[in-house]
Amino acid sequence: MFNRKQHRRLAGPALLALLSGCATLPSSLSPGHYSATTGVPLGPAAYVAEEPAGAPGILNIESQPLPNPAPFPDYSVLKYRPGSKLCRDTFQVPNLGHLSRMLQGPGMVHFSHSGLGMDEAEITNLDWRLFVADVFPADSSSNDIRPALLPAPAALPVPDYYSSPFYAYYPVVGISYEQAQQYCQWRTQAVNESLKQDSHFAGESVEYRLPTEAEWEEAAEVRSGLPYGTTCLELPVRVAPKAAAYLQKRSGSTQPVAQIAADIAAYNRRHPVRAWINYAQAEPYFLQLATPGYVYQGPPNDFGIYQMLGNVAEMVQERGLTKGGSYRDDLAACRIQARGHVAGPAPTVGFRAVCVVHQPVK
Repeated sequence: MFNRKQHRRLAGPALLALLSGCATLPSSLSPGHYSATTGVPLGPAAYVAEEPAGAPGILNIESQPLPNPAPFPDYSVLKYRPGSKLCRDTFQVPNLGHLSRMLQGPGMVHFSHSGLGMDEAEITNLDWRLFVADVFPADSSSNDIRPALLPAPAALPVPDYYSSPFYAYYPVVGISYEQAQQYCQWRTQAVNESLKQDSHFAGESVEYRLPTEAEWEEAAEVRSGLPYGTTCLELPVRVAPKAAAYLQKRSGSTQPVAQIAADIAAYNRRHPVRAWINYAQAEPYFLQLATPGYVYQGPPNDFGIYQMLGNVAEMVQERGLTKGGSYRDDLAACRIQARGHVAGPAPTVGFRAVCVVHQPVK
């Protein structure tokens, strides 16, 4: 049981919408005042800074000054254009319609006939900041323990990766297997506290944990039998011309913003086709990554899950094992059956959770 300040939890219609899957927009598109993954408030008024113009949902939940936010919305930087003219999958997506009215945890989508849910996106820096602030608030007497929950500075891809609002919706990295488990325990407790406050969910509870390797593979493969879950590995893409300053920071480029903008325009004129998997592919300099990328980037798979392959390798229940490959790996490392290995916090490793729903005994 965590020793933390009890914030007011989400209850009533808002929680009902989150748990029933009605809140389908990425949380960076529709930030609101509650976490899309827990229903926990993003911070009482004293803990929430004003939202900077042009960066909805970037909230200072720890009441500390932060660097300038992203100069352009994450979700508008790259626009993929799926279409049957380029490629077409022929396998049947599993019909899980019978689960549409079943309780599921915030941020989750169903992927199994048993009702098991998977996070639609990797756990973000913003999610982790909320966890740390909720467990050990700024006025807590346990601040000596607080650093043990933070990502390891030496395992961050760039120094301000965790602290800057620019990376709020990028996957948390630099954390250990034990820390990921702590997050799942906290999230379980936080959501169940909210459920107890709402009569709609009498006797129901949820449990978050790391997925097993088999569960992860099931959610990634969508029963396609294909090494990447789809035949459509490359799609037409357009880069937002106004995202030059954003891409300058993301790539770590020293080119002037005006030059990057001109190079983006030239790139778009070629009508480029690009892999939607975020791996170490050949890229123009402004798309090369110094860090992992936005967790909702690219089309989701047919279950509605983003970035299962590439971006960050993801921890699973089997200690030391990762799945999915990362932005620094080659494409083969991102195959569904491929395995990665990790011995501790790393700049290429994050995680997502699965959710088990426990129904009341009748």
